[in-house]
Amino acid sequence: MPNNNFYIGYMEKMPASFRKPVRLFVLAAAILFSIGSFLIVRSQQAFSTATFELGQLTTVEGILRMEPAPMLQLETGKDSKGRPILQSILLIGFGKHGAEATLEKVEAQRKLKLDGKKLKLEGTLIYHDGKTLLELTQKEKSILDVLDVAPLNRQLTELGQISLRGEIADPKCYFGVMKPGEGKTHRSCAARCIAGGIPPILKAVSNDGQVQYFIIEGEDGEPINEQVLPIVGEPVQLTGSVVLYDDWLVLRLKDANSAQRLSARFMLEAPMCNSGKLN
Repeated sequence: MPNNNFYIGYMEKMPASFRKPVRLFVLAAAILFSIGSFLIVRSQQAFSTATFELGQLTTVEGILRMEPAPMLQLETGKDSKGRPILQSILLIGFGKHGAEATLEKVEAQRKLKLDGKKLKLEGTLIYHDGKTLLELTQKEKSILDVLDVAPLNRQLTELGQISLRGEIADPKCYFGVMKPGEGKTHRSCAARCIAGGIPPILKAVSNDGQVQYFIIEGEDGEPINEQVLPIVGEPVQLTGSVVLYDDWLVLRLKDANSAQRLSARFMLEAPMCNSGKLN
């Protein structure tokens, strides 16, 4: 064998017959590595813009509404016809708890009903995708003031029966506290939040790609947190009647046990059925 066809790593120079193939191999490997890295990055889910203002307390004033879940109702302006534009901020408790326990303690302390009263609250804001939540971070101390005021009219619209495909999640984590706040990786955490009284929501995607969120409750407006625990974080199809409370959609299930589990290919990207009724 000629000397120029044999190469040992400690030699000063690589023979020309080795140099060209090695350069081609390194160049091809670099190109394949770059393409592979690009494809992996492109395939990843976009980072959520959901926000949890941890450590920052905000004061908000509005009318407390206990249906369909504890909410603070605010008038944010007027539309072109002079009608009030209403926003409802969903209230949740500290940790993995709903807001009801805190509100009930304050009612017992002050010996009055808070529903329909104007409250001045201090808490931590959570927001994403046009929805806002307020965590009562300091529990009973979060209620700074209670006032008697004229109530704001509730804007209720019955939207009829519908079947929806999507995923059940807990709004506290999904809208900002955890990332990711959905899917199988978050299933156990979401189940504990919902079991603690935080109202479950269904995230559904319409035929035109619009994401919509539905608070889930029973046929008569009763909480059904325990009934939906087995299907949290899974692709499901739910059937019931839809009611619009100000700017929140509510899905009232006729029978929580009738939920249909779907295969993984329907997860979140699946369009919801009969979406035209909600447009």
